[in-house]
Amino acid sequence: MGQDKAVLPWPDESGGSVALYVRAGRALAGLCERVEVGVGRAGRLPDAPWPTFVDVEDGAGPLAGLVAALERAERDGLDGVLALACDMPLVTEGELRPLLEAVERGADAALWVVDGHDQPLCSVYRTTCAAPARRAFDGGARRPVAIFAEPAADGRLLRLERIHASENSALRLVNVNTTTDYDRALRDASRRGAEGGRAVAGPDLARDGSTHRGPHER
Repeated sequence: MGQDKAVLPWPDESGGSVALYVRAGRALAGLCERVEVGVGRAGRLPDAPWPTFVDVEDGAGPLAGLVAALERAERDGLDGVLALACDMPLVTEGELRPLLEAVERGADAALWVVDGHDQPLCSVYRTTCAAPARRAFDGGARRPVAIFAEPAADGRLLRLERIHASENSALRLVNVNTTTDYDRALRDASRRGAEGGRAVAGPDLARDGSTHRGPHER
């Protein structure tokens, strides 16, 4: 993108705009006890409306942020982490609630799958994933799904529920990685009425709730 995606402007309900990370935080705020923003060690978000925390290692990929978030949640006695990347601006509560419902049914973690690809930063992780995440990271892994190759503290296998997106919900579970993606997402937001995080129609879901022994097992 040539710049920090987190601070790109996104339309809000007032007719103005907010930074993409603020838009993401607002989508989480109605579902979480608190919102915090993960940044790289060199990252700065002036006037951030929520606390920020740094990755356990700079430039080490998304698992470095998840380890930091999970260890903070475990330290503070929280149940887990609902994660949403700032570059998924069309995601609403309609996509986040099924993740929470999955862990309420007993999963240790749940994430979306779009066109066969995991979305590990539109996901929820119980703090049972904290120690496995740290072991995976310390062992050299950098992708979040590596967590599920590690046993929980009690030795059992973690249970990951993958929620497969329908054609309709897949349109909202997109990442903005280029200026073309950004412009397309803005057009889609305008057409679908998703500006500012307003919920749209809930997704059509299919679930795979099996226990996973390795990071790539379905």
